Amino acid sequence: MLKRIAGWIIALIWFAGLTRSTAQNVIPEQINPPFGFHWGESEKAIETVITKAQAHIISRDQVHGRDAWTVEGLIQPSLKRTIIYFGTEKTLVEVELQYERPDWDLVAYEDFLNSARQKLEAKYGPPTVLARDKKPEGDVMETVVGYQWQQPGSSIQLFFYSAERNTDVYRSVSLHYRAG
Repeated sequence: MLKRIAGWIIALIWFAGLTRSTAQNVIPEQINPPFGFHWGESEKAIETVITKAQAHIISRDQVHGRDAWTVEGLIQPSLKRTIIYFGTEKTLVEVELQYERPDWDLVAYEDFLNSARQKLEAKYGPPTVLARDKKPEGDVMETVVGYQWQQPGSSIQLFFYSAERNTDVYRSVSLHYRAG
């Protein structure tokens, strides 16, 4: 009986140590594209998912030699539009989510950005800071803040962009999921 109790105690101590060390050493998850998409998926397969989700392809353009579809109607809080990029093989290489709300002020955008950064840090560890800049461009004050998380075979970038001229203001937070 004592051997059995001692065995349970040793097992509990080992499990507690394993749990503690796992919590301290965050093992980042693989970065996959959103909405159940998969890297390397064909345009036809992506279009099928969009149709089933009752979303709409608003435009199909060429951007830097890549097919780029602008999609609206994919459901996610505060998501304004999604841009899906396909490589030369006509397969998925990037998904950009653009978050905008006309009723948000600068504080609301900052809160959204910080919340997204914290969630990404919890999943993928600390980011690399890509940009933290506020400067005038002509008569427009531009602000850019950007972070990146890199994993083998994929990355995710989080950006805040603001352009202000007098009372005209444009702000957006975007997430860029990228293969490669």
